[in-house]
Amino acid sequence: MTTHAAAASDERTAPGQEAARGTSFDSILTLASVLDATPGSHAVLLGAGISISAGVPSAWGVQQELIRRIARAEAAELLEEPHQWYEKRFGVEAEYGPLLEMLASTPDARQALMREFFEPESVDPEAPAPKPSSAHRSLARLAKTGKLRIFLTLNFDHLMEKALREVGIEPVVARTVEDLAGLPPLHTLRAVVVHLHGDYLSPLAMRNTDSELAVYGDGLDDFIARVLRDHALLAVGWSAEYDKALRALVDAHLLERYTSYWIDYAELQHEASALADRKKFVRIRGTADGKVGRLADAVAAIADRQARHPLSLTEAVTTAKRELGGNRVAISAHDRLREELTRLREHPDLHRPITELGRESYPQIVGRLIEASLIPAGLVAAAVYWGDERTDRWWFDDMRRFSADRSEDGVVRLLALPRLCGTMLYQAALVGSVAAGRFALSRQLLHATAERHSDQDKTLSQQLLAARNHAGNNAPSARALKALYPIFVEHLSLGERAYEEAWELADVLAMVEGLGADASLDARRNTLAAERRKVADARREIAEADNDHVEHARQRLREALEDEARALEKLAYLANVIGAHVRYTSRLGDHGVAPAVEWLLSEVRREGLQHPLVQAKFGDGTPEGLNVVLEAVSLAVGRLGTERAWQSLPPGGGAIPGYLWVDTQQVPAL
Repeated sequence: MTTHAAAASDERTAPGQEAARGTSFDSILTLASVLDATPGSHAVLLGAGISISAGVPSAWGVQQELIRRIARAEAAELLEEPHQWYEKRFGVEAEYGPLLEMLASTPDARQALMREFFEPESVDPEAPAPKPSSAHRSLARLAKTGKLRIFLTLNFDHLMEKALREVGIEPVVARTVEDLAGLPPLHTLRAVVVHLHGDYLSPLAMRNTDSELAVYGDGLDDFIARVLRDHALLAVGWSAEYDKALRALVDAHLLERYTSYWIDYAELQHEASALADRKKFVRIRGTADGKVGRLADAVAAIADRQARHPLSLTEAVTTAKRELGGNRVAISAHDRLREELTRLREHPDLHRPITELGRESYPQIVGRLIEASLIPAGLVAAAVYWGDERTDRWWFDDMRRFSADRSEDGVVRLLALPRLCGTMLYQAALVGSVAAGRFALSRQLLHATAERHSDQDKTLSQQLLAARNHAGNNAPSARALKALYPIFVEHLSLGERAYEEAWELADVLAMVEGLGADASLDARRNTLAAERRKVADARREIAEADNDHVEHARQRLREALEDEARALEKLAYLANVIGAHVRYTSRLGDHGVAPAVEWLLSEVRREGLQHPLVQAKFGDGTPEGLNVVLEAVSLAVGRLGTERAWQSLPPGGGAIPGYLWVDTQQVPAL
């Protein structure tokens, strides 16, 4: 029999039981996924274990109390277990009918006697009425969302019905075999509770003795068989040891169309364990309150995730696109964006104590924050892509506020969690501005000052793009690119190729402006300019030299070219390529280059002052100054790309890839 001490036992899954059956490690999450995908696939079987925490006596406990009352009426002393005393005294095993007839002679008296066990307030107004347990309420939550509809209970109480009514569901209830005959088709019912062993309001129909539990009868057998053929089972708190008839029905009729699950706080005993093995139940060890509560939470989390992404993201971006496409500023788009940014700032993971966060899996925290950032990032991208300087004010300052770490002691990556959210917003804005050709905004983003942190100031770009590394990925830009993919490809309709090219150009511009902010840039650029003048002089000298001096002039040119290459190399060292999602291609005779940067160089040389990046003041605002920085960036990408190409060689050797992304070391799609 169950005890409160047993109910408080370990809630972990029984070691080896799930792995032996080839199921996933976390069976609760697996079941949650099944219930979400196939609502109504499982019927719930409620045993005594689900009502323990509600303080309701078990059927066996009720019988024992009735026997004790009979013993007291006969002035007998119980020196042994109540059922043993009764069988010795009367020569038969205890059954509800004879027990109740000995204590209450009329049906009304019998019903009143049973009521006091399950409604103590009917006898003592000050006695607390039994309330549904946490497990009952969790099952009711699942019923409200349509995930569960059929509840087969072996308990005499009405707690499952009460829990359903608490969430606004009026269940169909069957207490006797006669009630079953009048049930409509089960698939038409929102919720049905069937008392397989009767209930306390029908005491003469209650089942609890060995003989009563050995055979049910055709009416009940047929109903249970029908349910088992159409549904898998979710057994909660069912010991199964005494339910011979029910075990036989489960054995004969339960199909394996879906996996059945068995939640119980103790290890299943012999008969139950054998049945679980034969019918391939997944066993979950733990209290009903703990495990069923977690199941309901998991299903709710899946539903919430689906509701916010991608459906809510679709609605948010589509609405913003429509409103921003008008001739006047859309107030509702502004309000929606402000609301979503506020919600992100108030996300629980950004305010929980660091010590509490430290006890949880870091990738799970990162995943939640990236998910929570999608809608505000989508709205920022929409405002950037279809907006103007007026709409930029809606989000710019809020984004800056996400660049400050939490001001307390703790693990660095946990303190930087706000920056992960800020990175999502920042990347959405930066890539959106590049895709829209709003390069003045791109440069503003790259030069904006971050919120003050520690003892120094950083640019917004340095502060937020650095946070990509805290995601624990060797290719942080590519990770963010994947996370924001739905916003740009599915909702802004850029197309996959255009999105990736806009992202690459955004990373290139970040390197250009990062290099341009280095204090040693001017000196190194002046050195390169001087070496290039020497190269030009050497070329003129060759052109003017006679036969006796041409070889000397050629040697001077070779030396000048080597000095120029070294000067460009020193300039390239200032470019931070690590983590950038940029393509590399090999080029015969040198380290290779960044093809996107080489194409950009040719465009700047062709368009000169008319090029949009020059007009947006990238580099130093001149074609010549931008060209020099782009050359350095291309060389830096080529140098790192060559290194990564060698690293990507298979163990047995092979051809060195001549075209790859330097961060992921993957070959780009052509």
